[in-house]
Amino acid sequence: MTTDIWLVVAACMAAGLAVAYIVRRRPGRVDDWMPEELKDHVLVYSERMFRYGGDRQVTARVDRAYRGPGGLITLVELKTRLADRAYPSDVVELSAQRFALEGETGEPVARTGWVVVESKADRRAHRVSLMTSHDVRNLAARRDAILAGAVTPRYPATSSLCASCAYRRRCYDRS
Repeated sequence: MTTDIWLVVAACMAAGLAVAYIVRRRPGRVDDWMPEELKDHVLVYSERMFRYGGDRQVTARVDRAYRGPGGLITLVELKTRLADRAYPSDVVELSAQRFALEGETGEPVARTGWVVVESKADRRAHRVSLMTSHDVRNLAARRDAILAGAVTPRYPATSSLCASCAYRRRCYDRS
């Protein structure tokens, strides 16, 4: 074998060993975080992109979607963060996923979802109420208007949100 092939083989083996180490050292089973309400559900979508909305499309990547015994799909968003809590941005993200998945597939999606937060201590699920399709459309319209310069964005209630925002420079350049 050539040196290049050996390097690829070695890299693949190293990656496999790293994954095995992480899985082995993680305490408990993968579904220990699963809320009781979802224990009888089956995973139907994982890491899948959905699009819906005609001229104003909403595109969202679903972390996980579980189908219940009655056919209703429940969305689960996985987060790794220091604070063990769900944020309003999680609700927006899950609501966009609901809008896109329901619109593209025609399948019914629950009006509540779950944000599973993995923090230093453990993994915990938080139930959240999702926005309506009407609210998601309005939010998408507002985003488009802001990006087009037709509407002035509002700053968040706390400046700490600005500190980690990917658009911070663009936002402050306009003021």
